[in-house]
Amino acid sequence: MAGKGSFLSKFSLDPIRRAENKLREGKKDEAMELFAKGGEYRRAAKLAAELGATNEAVRFSVRAVLGGGAEAYEETGPVQAGEILATAGHHREAIALFELGQAYTSAAKSALKLSLEGRAARYFEQGRDWPSAALYYRRSGKLEDALRVLELESDRLRREKGPAGMASELKRKEIDLERAEHLSRLGRSKEAANLLLDLEPSVQSARIFEEAGNAFEAIRAYLTIGSPDKALRLLSSTKDLDPKLIAEVYRKMKRPEDEAKVLAAHGFSREAAEAFERAGDWIRAGAQWEAARDHLRAADAFRKAGRLSVAARCMADAGELSNAARMYEEAGDLSGAATCHVKAGHGLEAAQLFFKAGKLGAATQALSAVKADAPKYAEAAVLMAKSLVENEKYVEALAAIRRVPPERRERGPVAAECLYWGGRAFEATGQAPQARACYQKLIFMPEDHRDAASRLAELEVALGATMATAPRGGPPATSPPPPGDELPPGYVLLDRYEIQEELGKGGMGRVYRAMDRELEEMVAIKTLLQLAKQGSEEEARLVREVQICRRITHPNIVRIYDLSRFHGGLFVTMELLEGTSLEDLLKRKRQLPFSQVKGILAQILAGLAEAHSLGVVHRDLKPGNLFLAARRIKILDFGIARMSSLDHKLTQTGTTLGSPLYMSPEQLQGEELDGRSDLYSLGTLAYTTIAGQEPFAGRPVSAIFLAQMNENPPDIRTLRQDTPPAWMDFLGRLLAKDRDQRFASAQEVARILPELPQ
Repeated sequence: MAGKGSFLSKFSLDPIRRAENKLREGKKDEAMELFAKGGEYRRAAKLAAELGATNEAVRFSVRAVLGGGAEAYEETGPVQAGEILATAGHHREAIALFELGQAYTSAAKSALKLSLEGRAARYFEQGRDWPSAALYYRRSGKLEDALRVLELESDRLRREKGPAGMASELKRKEIDLERAEHLSRLGRSKEAANLLLDLEPSVQSARIFEEAGNAFEAIRAYLTIGSPDKALRLLSSTKDLDPKLIAEVYRKMKRPEDEAKVLAAHGFSREAAEAFERAGDWIRAGAQWEAARDHLRAADAFRKAGRLSVAARCMADAGELSNAARMYEEAGDLSGAATCHVKAGHGLEAAQLFFKAGKLGAATQALSAVKADAPKYAEAAVLMAKSLVENEKYVEALAAIRRVPPERRERGPVAAECLYWGGRAFEATGQAPQARACYQKLIFMPEDHRDAASRLAELEVALGATMATAPRGGPPATSPPPPGDELPPGYVLLDRYEIQEELGKGGMGRVYRAMDRELEEMVAIKTLLQLAKQGSEEEARLVREVQICRRITHPNIVRIYDLSRFHGGLFVTMELLEGTSLEDLLKRKRQLPFSQVKGILAQILAGLAEAHSLGVVHRDLKPGNLFLAARRIKILDFGIARMSSLDHKLTQTGTTLGSPLYMSPEQLQGEELDGRSDLYSLGTLAYTTIAGQEPFAGRPVSAIFLAQMNENPPDIRTLRQDTPPAWMDFLGRLLAKDRDQRFASAQEVARILPELPQ
């Protein structure tokens, strides 16, 4: 048996030897058959794969692994057979079949099972799975191969279009970043840096740029990824960097002053200004804004730095002349402020500031540019007069005053200035009476004005006369009095007032139109004949009354100028009015529309409120003392009701004065009066304008007295049926017998009046 086994063994080896001989001879097909015949199926399968003999490769591979059970799989394809073998764990044999079937990914996976990463990389590459190929080339240390297949993948992704294009682009950037990493590892940093220029900055790209010596891109990348400290590190070792990039590094490091210095040094003025502002360096910020020609921002910066004059200059350079002027004033530079107003065409404002700065010549020149139709021409003319007086040009000063519109010379600050500087000019030119007349009017204005009182006193001493407003001693020199009580046209009263015509008369005096020769103005003169004996207590009281009334300056109250004596009587000079009295209007119309009544009452209340605030009560409010002038109601004879009786309806019993039809109960009883007495008279006036007659009209005076104190007014609806209930309530409060039941003040009535129907 032993001999027989040895013989068979020699016999079985014979095909193998013969196969090897054939293989050496290059006859792979014969060698394949002999290897199979000798049972060397693996070697036979390998040769079959090399020869492309698919069927044989499959058959031999399966037999090599499965032995006798291989018949069932010998007819399958190479890929399927390879999968069977791989599943069984025979990856080496499976690889050959996968290669034969061009299933390179499967071959790669089997190669990985055998830890053949380099071989797996080649299979992935053959299967066009370039990212996987790159991975295993890199793991195998074959970076050049990894770089090569990544470039193939990048090209493929770049060419991809359609809906998947955006996703492919993102993937391509990831691939290119990996390529850059490989290039950097291979020492090809510049190539890596160039590749990264098209990619979003990242930690890797920043490092690669730095390694490549591309400081600009490295800094930019570090800034983008939020590592300004690393960017700052590169600044000290890098030259010729973009100054804006350097500034950005400092900005990200919160070093605004360094940022600003870099920007300013390279002429980036606007950006430097903003940086200096962040640093709180307002002076250098202002300088940079000015260099950038942003004058408004420069002005704001200098203002915050406290450099107001410089800020004002910048504001002027920006064309904001009014604001610049205010800023110059705030800085105390009045000349600078005035110069801005000159450039803006504001001659009056410029002149005022030049005056304050003591530059009278410049002030006069500025005023000369103000046109006659300008809104503040009157103020400009007064300032012109002031400047001319101070420069001893008195005739020109008087001419400037005459150019002030007449209505502005009647009351208010402009009127006061006209009188003062006119007086100064008259005084300087030797026209003492005219100067005295100006000062006399001036000292009784609501507020003392400059040194008018002392100047008047000096003039009075020089003229040897006393003040006309406080008559004592004998009457002033005048032309001989005319016979009787009348003052004929042409008569000159006190060598000053030329009578032109009589306007009206009453029981105790007359009213005239007259020309004030000294001031060249028309005035009204009311004579109070033989009312008070010279030097008496009554005369002194009347003087005080006029002095008080002269202080009332209100558009709805006629202006009283002066009280003087003439040949045994007194006269009052006052504002001359053109128009008609409310009494005349009521004679023509009787009942007025409610809307007109409201308008009339509103203006009367405005005047009463002003007078009452000064402690002055009218005491004789009635239609005859209300004048309709130039669309404005004027209240006449404030205070004079205490001293005269110019109407047949007026009566006098002790201290009880006024018209009984309009007098309050407390006035009839001789009690001390306050503003509520005038409100009672206002109620009677309102009743009269609505009903067309007074509440107790047609009765004897004694009956009127009793009715005013004891009876309620007749129901107004008997005279005017359409009177609304609100008006009846309104009249009821005004006409209450007990003054505590009336409205408390003219202001309170004025607040309620607009709510009444019309």
